[in-house]
Amino acid sequence: MSERLWTPSFVGLSFAGFFNSMIFYLLVPAMAGHAVDSFGATPVEAGALASIFFVGALLARLFGGWLTDRFGPRHVALAASAFYVVTTAGYLVAPGLWVMMGVRLLNGIGFGLLGSALVGGVMMTLPAGRRAEGAGWFSAGISIAIGVGPWLALTLLGVAGMRWVFVAALVAAVLTLVLLVVFRRGLPGRPDGTLALPPFSLRTLLDSRAMGMGVVIGLSGFAYSSILAFLDPATRDTPLAPAAAWFFLTYALVVLVARPAAGRAQDLLGEGRVIAPALLGFAVAMGVVASAQAGWWLLAGAAALGLTWGTMTTGGQAAIVSRVPRDRTGAAVATHFFMLDAGTGVGPILFGFLVPTIGYRGVFWVGAGLALLALPVYLRDLSTHRRRGGSARHG
Repeated sequence: MSERLWTPSFVGLSFAGFFNSMIFYLLVPAMAGHAVDSFGATPVEAGALASIFFVGALLARLFGGWLTDRFGPRHVALAASAFYVVTTAGYLVAPGLWVMMGVRLLNGIGFGLLGSALVGGVMMTLPAGRRAEGAGWFSAGISIAIGVGPWLALTLLGVAGMRWVFVAALVAAVLTLVLLVVFRRGLPGRPDGTLALPPFSLRTLLDSRAMGMGVVIGLSGFAYSSILAFLDPATRDTPLAPAAAWFFLTYALVVLVARPAAGRAQDLLGEGRVIAPALLGFAVAMGVVASAQAGWWLLAGAAALGLTWGTMTTGGQAAIVSRVPRDRTGAAVATHFFMLDAGTGVGPILFGFLVPTIGYRGVFWVGAGLALLALPVYLRDLSTHRRRGGSARHG
């Protein structure tokens, strides 16, 4: 396979990934408030409306890998994107809270299926010698969405109201579909030997060879979820509040710069020399956030997380794909996202029980401990991978 990375299809599909992520980050910060303002929802109902999306996404991640391996990334991505457009449009016409819950659940399914097929397809086509670098550049758009999406949502809320947030999300969904139609040849079609693939069963949804790295990603996502869920209440009405408003934008900017460079280093030096230091640095970064006493200190923690956790998300993705043969890429990507979504989805719930006892800073320190725990798990998985011959793709 050619070592060329910057093809028109790669660029177009990267933009599709950006717009797909924009839908998610436009809606996440606004849904709970919308539930209260428009439907008079209780805090529990508002939280359910925000989180039910993750239930749909998690279900889709579970089945998305099998569908991608069975029918090919191109067909699954196009179908999922069309479904995503329809369910995103549903936000504009949902008449009540419970209908909105259903729309949100289906929208999460569309997001999860599209993400699994799009990422799986791109990972299949990346040159083997530039896989981590390519994953870093592909996910750069996601990093931009992390910063731009919430900012645009809150701006539109203040200026024009929630309806225009939904309109912006629908525009992003349509642009995603258009890009996928135009650059569909950049995604593999139905794989050869489809009929020889394992039939549908629970054992074929994920891949056990990828599960060791999946546990690392799950633990790391669990740790990072403490920041995602509790940074705002932890800093509200404190001297750290002004800096907290810039936390995720700082994180996103650092990730945008660091991910491609880290990916190239991983391709050249090997995953162990990048991911192991990133995990150790991730634990330190969590400690920086937990101990922050000034705004610059908190933003330094954001930058450190961008360098470390930002490297883990794409470096881990490239690593997990290397654990399986090419025809199981979909299952490997599904394993990655399933464990990531499980960690980031379950984490806030469990951490919420700890907050009354140990406080927000205590929760961040627990997150640092989980990040540190992921390091020996990774080293064990890497050792197992090397004993198997280094890469399932090269065996």
